[in-house]
Amino acid sequence: MELIFIAGFILAVLVGLSMGLMGSGGSILTLPIFVYIFHIEPQYALDYSLFSIGILALVGSISPLKKREIDLKTTAIFLFPSLISVYLTKRYLLVAIPESFHLGEIAISRNHIIMLLFSIVILISATAMVRRRKQVQHDRFRGGIGQIFNIVLVGLLVGIMTGLVGAGGGFIIVPALVLLLGIPLKQAIATSLFIIGLNASFGLIANYQFLEHMNWFILVTFTLITLIGLQIGSKWKDKLDAAKLKGIFGYFLISIGILIFAFEFIQFVNH
Repeated sequence: MELIFIAGFILAVLVGLSMGLMGSGGSILTLPIFVYIFHIEPQYALDYSLFSIGILALVGSISPLKKREIDLKTTAIFLFPSLISVYLTKRYLLVAIPESFHLGEIAISRNHIIMLLFSIVILISATAMVRRRKQVQHDRFRGGIGQIFNIVLVGLLVGIMTGLVGAGGGFIIVPALVLLLGIPLKQAIATSLFIIGLNASFGLIANYQFLEHMNWFILVTFTLITLIGLQIGSKWKDKLDAAKLKGIFGYFLISIGILIFAFEFIQFVNH
């Protein structure tokens, strides 16, 4: 086994740790790991990410479901628009991006577009984490039209991101549940994990034809290791300062986003 692959499996612990601690961030890390460490093409790495994050999030939801920490009413309202946008994005929007096109003398491939979009998503999410370290709750969810509209809107946005760049959207879901619906942070994290798991699973099923391209040894090994990180993160969740942790992780993601954007930009300029 190549040494760099071992590094990728070690980073899998960080993916699970992030999901266990904050209910987000894991999918932001999985795609670059699969692309740059395991050398998987971005269009296929999207489904690697969905598979790994889907299982990780669903397993992480088992205990909160038993403890009734997940807001099932919000989940039900959120999922319908989210799943629709995941399906439409995977089946129509993603495949509509041409394999390559030319901008003057520069050839831009679909893989470059995916990774550039992904770097932008990382930078947006990281900025949100840094700026929202202290979250203030609004009124509790009462089923009003305004609150339902907010849930539907966020669901559509998360679904598009899940289908287009393989991101679970926890960095949007958690703040939305806390800031817009007044759901306590611990319950918001648990609800976010459940939504991400269902979203990712549906996104993978919607693109089932890519399953034949998967390296199952890498994928299953990586996923099993993320579960170790998930268990550690879940146990540490109540012992650490969540606001401080989000700030540190946010700055870490900003550096990753800048590096990916710079690398992809240099790649297609040189071509």
